[in-house]
Amino acid sequence: MNKRIFVGWALAVALAITAHSALAQQDEGPILRPKSASAKTVDATLLVICDLSCNWMLDGEAKGSIEAGGSAKTKVEPGQHHVVAMTVDGMDQVQQSAKVEARGQSTVSIDLQPVRDARRKADQNAREKEALEQQEEQRRAQEQATKDQEAEAQKDRERAVREETARKAELLYKDERYAEAIPLLEVSCTSGIMAACQRLGSMYDEGKGVAKDYSRAFALYSRACDSGDAGGCNSLGSMFDIGKGAAKDDTKAVALYTKACDGGSAEGCNNLGALYLAGRGVGVHERFADCGNYCDSAKDYPTALKLFSKACDTGSADGCFYLGSMYSESYGVTEDESMALTLFTRSCDAGSARGCYVAGIYYRTGNYVQKDKAKSQQYLNKGCSLGSELACGALKKTR
Repeated sequence: MNKRIFVGWALAVALAITAHSALAQQDEGPILRPKSASAKTVDATLLVICDLSCNWMLDGEAKGSIEAGGSAKTKVEPGQHHVVAMTVDGMDQVQQSAKVEARGQSTVSIDLQPVRDARRKADQNAREKEALEQQEEQRRAQEQATKDQEAEAQKDRERAVREETARKAELLYKDERYAEAIPLLEVSCTSGIMAACQRLGSMYDEGKGVAKDYSRAFALYSRACDSGDAGGCNSLGSMFDIGKGAAKDDTKAVALYTKACDGGSAEGCNNLGALYLAGRGVGVHERFADCGNYCDSAKDYPTALKLFSKACDTGSADGCFYLGSMYSESYGVTEDESMALTLFTRSCDAGSARGCYVAGIYYRTGNYVQKDKAKSQQYLNKGCSLGSELACGALKKTR
């Protein structure tokens, strides 16, 4: 009985204690488990080392400079970062990634010297390559220059041979050794000596050493003229002028004589002047346009005078003779017998038989100049020796 009472009492006490604890817990709020103390934040740092003096950047932001072999330290957030270091002269650069740990210090070592060495080596190699290329180019240029010189020298030798052949042919022609001159002229003409083509054409034109062949002469004159030979143009113009080997055509004759004169042919200037003097192929003045075949109004003395003067100034005997005739006959100029005699004398000195004849007559008659028998005989004798029958006849009368 007493034992049961005791057990009941103990159970009641236990329940009372449990109920009291529950009430106390409700009054104080929910029960929380004890927490451990919070971990402190650790500052991460990045140490950058440069083997050469450098300027460096971190994640695109300039951070300053570092002496050669020195370093720089900076606080960073943990994680991946990008470091760029450049030599002070800006010639060399290294980029490097850096993984920064949450704790402690991370180090990035930038080696610029190998980059500089490689760049310098590359520059040296490039310079050496360029130098070699220049040497090779110079060598090739020298070789080409030597080849060009040799080729030019060969051309000069060949040209000299052609010119010597043409010279020999011309000497043979002047010696009237036509049969010997012709083959040399053929070779020279074929090789491009246009003066030889003109001379060969004149031989076919005049029948010297060969049968006359105007067609052959025309072809040779044309070839020479087309290649710029003034003598060839003059000779071709004469064929149209007189209607030999070609239909007479004053207009074509004027065009060819003009080309000859412009090209330096004194004979071309003389022939052109003669056409202006005669009014042939040089047009008709408007006011006389209906004068038909009897019209000579196209005579152009001033132009003829200029052309004869040009020829005379270059030493043309015929040019001086024609010019003297214009002053003697007052064609386009005031009559001036003194000037005329001077020009006839120049013509004679240049080898004109008729110039010598006229000068001799001036001194024989004493017209416009004091009579001088000795001078008259001198000029007439020279004119006769040059082939003037008139001079020969007049010389007999002075003896």
